[in-house]
Amino acid sequence: LDSLDNNKKEMAAEGGGVDSGMKTVDLSPNERKAEQHEPVLKFDGDAQKESSSSITGSIEGTEVQSMQQRRSRTASFREWTSHQVKLTKQIMSEKFGRGTRTVDSTLDDRIESLRDTQRKYSQLLILTNHFQSAFSQVLETQKSLAEQFAFLSVRSPDLHTEFSFNSEAQKRTAQNGETLLEALKLFFSNVQTICSKTIEDTLQTVKVYESTRLNYDAYRNDLEALQKQANASQSQQALARLASTSEEFEKHKNTFEKLRNDVDIKLKLLDENKLKVMHKQLVLMHGAFAAYFSGNNSVMEASVKELKEKLQSTTPSNESPAWLDGMGESSEHREDH
Repeated sequence: LDSLDNNKKEMAAEGGGVDSGMKTVDLSPNERKAEQHEPVLKFDGDAQKESSSSITGSIEGTEVQSMQQRRSRTASFREWTSHQVKLTKQIMSEKFGRGTRTVDSTLDDRIESLRDTQRKYSQLLILTNHFQSAFSQVLETQKSLAEQFAFLSVRSPDLHTEFSFNSEAQKRTAQNGETLLEALKLFFSNVQTICSKTIEDTLQTVKVYESTRLNYDAYRNDLEALQKQANASQSQQALARLASTSEEFEKHKNTFEKLRNDVDIKLKLLDENKLKVMHKQLVLMHGAFAAYFSGNNSVMEASVKELKEKLQSTTPSNESPAWLDGMGESSEHREDH
């Protein structure tokens, strides 16, 4: 016991008893400030109540927003359904002759004339394309024929002159044909632009106009029916429906009148543009054909004359073939005229 008491006293003298084995750490001033400003987490009941109330509020807000979106979609679907029912009713009544429709006879005649013009121009494009393809094959055949004549002129010394003149005539007429072919391509391109772009753009506006006219007539007939019901019943519900339908009718009426004016202006501009373009293209087309045939005629007359002179200079009897004399006489006869 005495030894134990002595040990305890020695341990207490060295550093403070049983806890003397634990070391103390001195903190710097900066570390003490950081420890003082360190956030302290609270886990009391008030914090939990605040957190649960905020979560509940956000859930309720999301539900309200979702309900509003569903109501908006439902209202839009109802409006669309009502609109489609009116249109279907108007279409069926016009089809079976039981309903009335707005008619602008002058504008409708111009629209029908434009559609007929597009059909006729489309047929013109088909024929021009066929002629262009066939004429292109003719030119290729002419070029091949000219090459064959040239080849035979080398292989046939006795008929060298005749083959050479035929080869040259086919080459020169083929060259004139190339000019006519380019004119055909230009004519086809310009008419196609008018038919598939200019006229088609106007007809797209006409389609929108016709759809707007259908909406206008549907709401007009619906408004007339509601006016009869309101005059008969004089109920608040009928008057409210009449006021709502009247507002929709005014919107469709304004849109219809605006598009009718747009169609009228586009038709006038289209007529002016079509007249200018087609006048120019038809004059060029006629000139190309005239140049082709007159050029070929000049080429053939010059070729026949030159061939006649060549054969007369090489023929011992100084007599040309009968068929060549006949061609020369017919050529001189045309020149006299």
